[in-house]
Amino acid sequence: NTDVDKELIEVNGNTYRRDPDVFDTWFSSSSWPFATLGYPDNDDFKQFYPLSLMETGGEILYPWVSRMIMLGLYLTNEVPFKEVYLNGYVMAEDGSKMSKSVGNTVDPFPVIDQYGSDALRMGIISGRAPAVNRGYDQRKVEEARNFCNKLWNVARYIENVIGDNFEARKSPEVISVSDHWMLNKLQHATDKIGTDLDSYRFSEAYDTLYHVVWDDFADWYLEASKIAPNHPLLAYCLETILKLAHPFAPFVTETVWQTLGWENEKLLATALWPKVMLRADKKKADDFEAAQEVIVECRNIIANTGLTKPVLGHNGSELIEGHTELITRLARLSGVEKGSRRSGLRLTNVPFSAWLKVDAKTAKNFLTKLEEKQTVFAEDIERLKARLSNNSYVTSAPEKLVTESREQLETLKLKLKQINEEIDSFSA
Repeated sequence: NTDVDKELIEVNGNTYRRDPDVFDTWFSSSSWPFATLGYPDNDDFKQFYPLSLMETGGEILYPWVSRMIMLGLYLTNEVPFKEVYLNGYVMAEDGSKMSKSVGNTVDPFPVIDQYGSDALRMGIISGRAPAVNRGYDQRKVEEARNFCNKLWNVARYIENVIGDNFEARKSPEVISVSDHWMLNKLQHATDKIGTDLDSYRFSEAYDTLYHVVWDDFADWYLEASKIAPNHPLLAYCLETILKLAHPFAPFVTETVWQTLGWENEKLLATALWPKVMLRADKKKADDFEAAQEVIVECRNIIANTGLTKPVLGHNGSELIEGHTELITRLARLSGVEKGSRRSGLRLTNVPFSAWLKVDAKTAKNFLTKLEEKQTVFAEDIERLKARLSNNSYVTSAPEKLVTESREQLETLKLKLKQINEEIDSFSA
């Protein structure tokens, strides 16, 4: 159209004037850093330009991000941001794009009402990689809700143990092997979470947080602390965990922080990132992990045999003798005995001779059940191997089904290995 460059045109007796403020959609997007910061004289522009990070989706890298770079260079001779983070999109549960017309969108507000905004926040980042689109997974939100509950319950337990007016928490000391182990775990978690957040590896950072809180602190250290109470270190660990968890669960951690009653005058949001200043003895931390191996294997045998508080025998293990109370209480034993004659179910995951004492009838029944499982697992493994070796199945079956078959095969192999180890645990 030859009239496109004219300021005024007449059509059917009507006069039309070109709007002087209309930009091309993507060109106007290039002005975002300047429009938001008040270019050129606003203090915000002087303080925050260039920005440190631009976060966006991959499909507008060229039409938007590149234009911001070009306009920034044109006006200021500076790129408007130092780094660009390309996030993946939250797709519908089946992996397709969310669409109101299709009706497969997920309204976040009912999810927040049911699980909380912290749970939605963590459920969205769990298991994700930058620039990779992935379907919404309700189960991950539920797992994150459970994690928030765990944080809350842990804090409530510790507050009940310590009390409101607790001054000694300001000078914690590292005493027991479990203290050294937990401190070592916290140090590694703090370093890794900090590094991952600095590198925008949000999912990896959350995974580290989840396991240090749930597995290390709640499942192990809290139980061990009942045997060797150390209230100052317990409080120190809780405060460190709350600081680590705050970027992921800001609401529940801030609420806990404000209600602890430990003279936390500042907001958790303004607190400094934790620095684990206490030193852990690596040898003592390793001793606790060695004791864990004994405890875990004892628990597994007890669970599979139905034993009630059996006796753990050993032929002079320094580890067992040095940590008898810890192993006895956490493994739910009635006691520990030193002896040269072995009789019972042998522990196979420890580098010394130790066994749980059982009567012959219980041992025989347990061995029979293990051998039955061994046969079933071996048959299932051969069946899956035959299916996956069939080229017709691998090429024609849905990819998801083939993947599930491979995962099932690996799971069965692991279970069979565990069964074989348990059978080997029987005394000759």
